[in-house]
Amino acid sequence: MKIWAIVSDFPKVTETFALANVQAFRAAGHAADVFHIKPFRSGEIVHPEAQGIVDQAFHLGYAAPRTLGLALMGLARSPLRALRCVRRIVGAFWRQPRHLGVSLMLVPQGLALGQAARRAGVDRLYAEFAGYPATVAWVASRTSGIPFGFSAHAHDIFITQGLLATKARDASFVRTISEFNRRFLVQRAGVTQDKIHVIRCGVPAERCDTPLPVAPADGHPFRILFVGALLPRKGVDVLLKALGHLPKSLNWELWVVGGGSQETALQAQAAALPEGRVKFLGPQPSDVVRAAMDEAHLVVVPSVEGEAGRSEGIPVVLMEAMAQGRPVVASRLSGIPELVEDGLTGRLSPPGDAHALAARIEKSLTSYETAVRMAAAGQARVRADYDIGRNAADLLALIKGD
Repeated sequence: MKIWAIVSDFPKVTETFALANVQAFRAAGHAADVFHIKPFRSGEIVHPEAQGIVDQAFHLGYAAPRTLGLALMGLARSPLRALRCVRRIVGAFWRQPRHLGVSLMLVPQGLALGQAARRAGVDRLYAEFAGYPATVAWVASRTSGIPFGFSAHAHDIFITQGLLATKARDASFVRTISEFNRRFLVQRAGVTQDKIHVIRCGVPAERCDTPLPVAPADGHPFRILFVGALLPRKGVDVLLKALGHLPKSLNWELWVVGGGSQETALQAQAAALPEGRVKFLGPQPSDVVRAAMDEAHLVVVPSVEGEAGRSEGIPVVLMEAMAQGRPVVASRLSGIPELVEDGLTGRLSPPGDAHALAARIEKSLTSYETAVRMAAAGQARVRADYDIGRNAADLLALIKGD
């Protein structure tokens, strides 16, 4: 089977699950490639195992001659369906000018993609996100006749629910990553319950073979690790505030892996903490991230709800940390409690509450044997429910219509 997976930004180091799915489709013997809506992100780190997929990914410029030519072919082939798509978009977003403008701008790309897919003999279109990628896939499917389905992760459904019910009705399936998202789609977006399938993201099962950590030797600090984009919704500023509330007698250091718009401000904030305690390592490839987790005593994911509903789903970094047997502290947000069960597989903290986060971190480090027992339970949870091979196979079965 030939499958085209549709994303917005590509490659994107924070969306490794999208590449992992395509890798799994290829491993199962299918011809799978990535179509990215926006221009190629040439400055992004590419993990070595994904290089082949990245090299073969493709893009159609918004107003490039080839795009417009294929779009005209799609319009000529299915004029009424194309016009109905435009009408649906206008009806969904007429009160949201930004979403209306972007969605209409994507119609030619959707038309062009549909015709390119027909020419290439594509059997299925799969959008990795419920927002603009699903809109492009929907237009392509409606005007080419190629079935499509899409996944719903986090802010792709939280920011706006416009057009979601329409896309879900026409899709072969809607996959989402958490029960939280399933309830949201039914209650807030009007998606029918029977169309939605909960299939988690995940990590390779062999990652769960990592030995559990031990407390540092006397005189050595507990190493706390944050991995992620340095953006407001990631809550790194809250983490730094929390560290300032820890007892002076507690010996700790923080490694921050990632980059983003807040980096300079966060470095300035960290300067108020004891010198040398916080190290900013910048964005790193997957092997370096994995090694950093191996050396960590605690991984903290202090996410908060971002602007205009931008929020986490279930961060892959949590799955990776728990697979490697690291104790975790995370925010009680969105679908995170389905993975981090407070007091059983890790500790949860109210989003944005620096004092509460400090208390959870202190408890984890001062009762480290208990934290490691939770980490063992978390490792078992990931092995049972967040195996990327098994979950990608379930997703592939949906795409194939099995």
